[in-house]
Amino acid sequence: MQRSRIIMRLASALIFALVAAAASAADFTPQQLDERLIERRAFDAVVWGVPAVNLDMMRQAYFRDANARYNDIIWWPKGADWRNQSLAANTLVRYIYFFADTRADGPIVFEIPAAVEGATFYGTIMDSWQFPVRDVGADGKATKYLLLPPGYEGEVPAGYTPLRFNTFGSYALVRSIVASDKKADIARADALVAQLKVYPLSKAGNPPAQTFRDMTGVPYEPAIPYDHRFFESLARIVNDEPAQELDKQMLGMLHPLGIEKGKAFAPDAATVAILERAGAEAQAYLLEGITRVTKPYWEGGHWGMPTAPSGFATTFTWRLPDYIDVDGRGISMANWFGPVEVLGKSSNYVATFFDSDGRRLEGQHSYRLHVPANVPVRDFWSITAYDAVTSGLIRNAPVAVVSSRTKGLRVNRDGSVDVYFGPQPPPGKASNWVYTEPGRMWFPWFRLYGPTEAFNDKSWKLTDFERIQ
Repeated sequence: MQRSRIIMRLASALIFALVAAAASAADFTPQQLDERLIERRAFDAVVWGVPAVNLDMMRQAYFRDANARYNDIIWWPKGADWRNQSLAANTLVRYIYFFADTRADGPIVFEIPAAVEGATFYGTIMDSWQFPVRDVGADGKATKYLLLPPGYEGEVPAGYTPLRFNTFGSYALVRSIVASDKKADIARADALVAQLKVYPLSKAGNPPAQTFRDMTGVPYEPAIPYDHRFFESLARIVNDEPAQELDKQMLGMLHPLGIEKGKAFAPDAATVAILERAGAEAQAYLLEGITRVTKPYWEGGHWGMPTAPSGFATTFTWRLPDYIDVDGRGISMANWFGPVEVLGKSSNYVATFFDSDGRRLEGQHSYRLHVPANVPVRDFWSITAYDAVTSGLIRNAPVAVVSSRTKGLRVNRDGSVDVYFGPQPPPGKASNWVYTEPGRMWFPWFRLYGPTEAFNDKSWKLTDFERIQ
């Protein structure tokens, strides 16, 4: 009897819930329900699609701002300044970018020369979703990579290292590593860069002259637009690239937005307004999310590796045993670009968003960062400030970075270094100062080039920021 009463009560509760749900649904018109569906799907589309849109914005800036074509090499031979708005870009490293398209040109050859004394390369080739296909340059060997389109079944000629892609589009982020700022080392590194080649395999018998574009002082604006342009970019990617099996369910969920393979994306004004709202909400979720997924690297502090833990666990495939970490991937790739196949070979990074009291870093305040002596690096360390809203370098920053190579850097007697952050440098501290913009939140990345065991085993620890008057 008792059991029957319990079953009756559960049934009554279920009926009540269904009736209430029906009454609630009746409060919405069909148009309102459609609008709510579009907004929810649009939010999810941003979180899912941000790795590809991030890279597509890089590609559009490559075409527009660098006046480049596929297979051209653009680079920053003197390092970048704030005009390179790539997400979390490094101002000290000589970046080299190129985009390729195997749909238009067939298999693409990328020739990288052997390292020489004082100069080498380190980078990654990735697909249109920023899936790292191969790290390049770290072994110092001359290699001819062959970038193959999806499903390629043709013969691979002898002498090439084949790289198989799931997308037609590809991107390479390569760093020209120079031993020092000496003119001789820079000259050797420049000569090495000049030997890079990117061309279609069909022209291997007589490769065209390589086009290089110097981006020194040239605005490069690949920021992710969290408005209707985000969805225009996403629609372009959906139309240009093969539908991968792992994405087909999500691709079906894009149809209410008007994003469908083989169809033009042409939303009406009402839909655009919904997409803009969803994009703004997703931007807040993604950019704030990095503060939650960044786990402390050293116990009791706020510094951590700026990515979702699943990125490290899966070497940036984001594929866990039971699911794909779409949220972790989206949050991470909304804040930086260019994942590597194997982390920690040549560099490592930590970031923070808080001071020693747990408050967000704000541009109008002044801070001191004490960098303990014996930083565990074979090469050098650096620290760079970024805008928390864009994840790019702070615009118009007179000084964006301080490093162990900074000319005139003031080093304490014990070998430690104090670095200052704020709108103005403290008196006599200009060589150790990084600019921050009043009224805007910011965050730093601390980079270690050639990290040693004291970083890996955490026996060396970076201190938190101290707010000062």
